Amino acid sequence: MKKYNLILLLFVALVGCTIDDYNQPSDFSKPQVFTTGIYNISASTIANSIPISIDDFSSLTDVSQGVVSRYWTIENGTRFLNSELTRKDSLDLARFIDPELGNTHWKDAVHVLFQEEGETTVTLKNKFTKAVSLYGKDAVQTADGLWELTTVFKYDVHAKLNAEASVKNLEDGKEVILSANQNPSIDNTSGFTTITIEAGSKLTFKDLTTTGRPSDRIWDFKGGQPVTSTEIEQVVTYNRVGEYTAVLTVSRAKKGNNTLRYSEQTKAIPAVIKVIPSTKPFTINGNAFAVADTDNIPGTKNIAFRVNGILESFTGLTNNFSVNVVNGSFNQNFTVTSAKVSSTDETMIELELAQPILNSDTVKLSYNGTAIIAIDDRQLLPFNNATVSPLLINYLANAFNPSFEEASQSSTTGAQSYTHFVVGNNLSQITNADGSLYAARSTEKASDGSASMKYNLVLPLVTTQGYFGLINNTVSNSNIPTGDYKLTFDVFVESGNFMGIFNAMQGASSSPSGVGIPFNTPAIGEWFTLERTFSVNGTLGGNVVFNVRNADNSGVTGRQVFYIDNLKVLKIETR
Repeated sequence: MKKYNLILLLFVALVGCTIDDYNQPSDFSKPQVFTTGIYNISASTIANSIPISIDDFSSLTDVSQGVVSRYWTIENGTRFLNSELTRKDSLDLARFIDPELGNTHWKDAVHVLFQEEGETTVTLKNKFTKAVSLYGKDAVQTADGLWELTTVFKYDVHAKLNAEASVKNLEDGKEVILSANQNPSIDNTSGFTTITIEAGSKLTFKDLTTTGRPSDRIWDFKGGQPVTSTEIEQVVTYNRVGEYTAVLTVSRAKKGNNTLRYSEQTKAIPAVIKVIPSTKPFTINGNAFAVADTDNIPGTKNIAFRVNGILESFTGLTNNFSVNVVNGSFNQNFTVTSAKVSSTDETMIELELAQPILNSDTVKLSYNGTAIIAIDDRQLLPFNNATVSPLLINYLANAFNPSFEEASQSSTTGAQSYTHFVVGNNLSQITNADGSLYAARSTEKASDGSASMKYNLVLPLVTTQGYFGLINNTVSNSNIPTGDYKLTFDVFVESGNFMGIFNAMQGASSSPSGVGIPFNTPAIGEWFTLERTFSVNGTLGGNVVFNVRNADNSGVTGRQVFYIDNLKVLKIETR
C-alpha cells in the first residue's frame, strides 16, 4: 500500500503565542515534523524527553495537510492555556488557563502549562483519508475507514530549585542544617544558630540540594579560607577573630534547545560562625610547597607554607630558615634570600631561594626562630625537615576532557574524544550481556570533577584481537615539548577484581610505546594513582591508549569493574 506524507510543524519554545487559525490548503498529505525544542528532529530524538521547568509552558502547532480531524491530549498536572498570552506574560501564566478545556483540545495551536514535576506527555492524534507515516510511526486504519496517526511528545518537568545544605564542626560534632522549607537571609540573623570555634579551626560545608536537579553551585564563605568554592563539600578554615556568615547559590544550566532556561537560587546558611582567639599552639599547617616563579630557568626559586593563624608582618629573618635539597648524590643547603607574609594570604609565608629547586628534588624546610607571631600574640613554633611538595606542571591542564567530564552522544565512544577499539565497527564484540559497553563514561564515581571512565568487562575477553581499550589524541594535541614526563591517572577498583596488568599509552613515532602497568592495588574500594614515565625526543604524535589484554592477564577470569579518572602529564625536571 502506498504511503503518503504528512506535514506536521511543531513549535516547542518560549515564544509569543498569538497564532491565527490555520486554513487547510489542500487535500495533499506529506509527513514531516519540526520542533524548535529538538534541534535535529528524528525518530531517535523525538523519543527523548524535552526538559522544561515547572510553571513554564510549551507551544505546539499542527499544520498537517489533509487532516480530517485532530485532538490533543495532556496528562494530569498539565493545563491548556488560551491563545492570548505573549512572552511578557510568562511570569504569570496561571491566569491564562482555559477553564473550558480539560485534558483534550482540538485546535491547531495549543499552549501547555506544566504544573507538576516529573515525566509527562502531550499526544497528538490526527485522522487522514490516506495511509501516512511519520518517523517510523505508521497510521492505523480505524473502524470508520480513516487513518489515525499518533505522535507523542515527552516532557521532563524540572521542579524549581530549592537549596539545602549543612555545616558541621568536626571537633564537637555540632551541625546546622539548611532545610528545603527555610529561606534565611543574612540581613536578619536573629534566628541563626551560633557555632563557636577557635581561630585556625575548620568547618565542613556540604551542598545537599536535590530539588530542581541543580548542575552547579557557588559558596561564599565570609571570613573563611577559601573565600569561595564550587565544590559539593568544602572544608573551610577560619583564622580571623569575628562573626561570619555563609551563603550558597545553586544553579541549573539550560538544557534542550533552550526549553529549560537557566535558573539559580541563593540562600544563607542559618548559622553565625563566631571565631574566638585560639588556645592551640601556632604551627606550620600541612606541607610546604614549591611555587612557580617568572623566569624561564628550569625549576623555581619560590617556596611557601601556611600556618594555623593570621600572621603579623615581619622583615628579615631569612637566617631563621634552612632548605636542604637532595637528588641522588646531590645534597646541598640552599640559601634563603627573602622571607615575608604573602600579600594575598595572611596565613602564608613566602620564601625566595638563591637558586632553583627542581621537581625531582627531595626538599626539606626547617625553621628555628622566635620572632614570627600571630595577630593574637602566639609565637610560631620551630619545625624541622618539613616536606616541600614539588611544583608539577600538568600539560593536560588545558586539554580537552582529561577527566571525562564531557559526555558523548555516539555509541562508539566512551566519552567525548575517547573512542573504543571496535573491529569492523562491531559493537557486539565489546558489549556485555546486559547491553552495557566494556567501557563508558560514568557519574557513579569520580576522583576529579563528577565523572570517570568505568570499565566493566569479563576476562578473558572474547574480542577478535584479544584486547579492548580506549584511544584518544589528548596528549599529541597538547604541544608537549622535548623532555622527561610521567603519565598519571587515578584508579578505583571494585571488590572481586583480580586483573594484574593495565596497558597504558601506545604512541606513534617520537612517542612512547605501550607499557603494562601493574595494578598493585593498595586498597579495594578507594582511589589510588598509577603512573608511568616516558621521554619526548621530538614532536609527540600518536595517542593515549588504555588497554586490557588477555595476554597480560593470563589465568585471570571473571568480571572486572574499575574506574579511571584525572589524566595528567607531568614534566620531570632532572639534575
